[in-house]
Amino acid sequence: MEHGVADDKTVLHLTNEKPIIIAHRGFSDEAPENTMAAFHKAISAKAHMIEFDVRLSADDEFVIFHDKKLERTSEGKGLVKKYAAKELTRIDNGSWFSSRFSRERIPLLHNIFALTKHNVTLNIEIKPDVESSNGIPVEEMLVEILAKERMLHRSMISSFNHKMIKRVKHLHHEIAAGIIYNPITNFRRSPSQLAAAARAEFFICSKYQVNHDVVNDVHENGLKIFVYGVSTERDAGRMLRLDVDGIISNNPALVRRAIEVYRR
Repeated sequence: MEHGVADDKTVLHLTNEKPIIIAHRGFSDEAPENTMAAFHKAISAKAHMIEFDVRLSADDEFVIFHDKKLERTSEGKGLVKKYAAKELTRIDNGSWFSSRFSRERIPLLHNIFALTKHNVTLNIEIKPDVESSNGIPVEEMLVEILAKERMLHRSMISSFNHKMIKRVKHLHHEIAAGIIYNPITNFRRSPSQLAAAARAEFFICSKYQVNHDVVNDVHENGLKIFVYGVSTERDAGRMLRLDVDGIISNNPALVRRAIEVYRR
């Protein structure tokens, strides 16, 4: 299945700024991760992109949640995939962070689409172990939803599961896609080799895995690099000196300040 091109704009062209500021699970230093509160705060902080994780509910709805189990970041118990979407959206998803966020619930994927009117793009990370119960591949379900909602040009899809990314690109070659580097399974292969194998345009790694050689390999092969785990102004300054294309941080406001200081 190959969809037509949705729009000539993609996440590659939505901002001329470099680096792109990417809010990791929203502004997750200031609000509970992967919640609408965190996403709204990311927009207020002028992030260019919001990164978040998706899993499937028992009834095969995409929900925005990081862990397999509910306990760490919600009042729920057990596996996400054991609950229907309606049940998940009733769970207190914010009190663990602060009582101020006790009204936060687990968002469904379609809840976030309206936020793109604020000129923010989406980085949808498919957790590598997610499988549907209806036999339809997860990648196909996600691409179908993005196509139906006309979100293909406002979104990119990323994953540690590079086979998933290759399938995404097979389904729709125009959608922006990124592979996340795993130092154990991807050891000894260059970023450009890994990206080529998955047909991805973006290479994503942690601040501990990036250096000049990695950035040079990415850029010499016409790719872009996003780096996560950036939590201090010193981290951000290093990313700017390395000339990365995107900085993924729990604190997009800190990154914006660091960029302004660096440019002065």
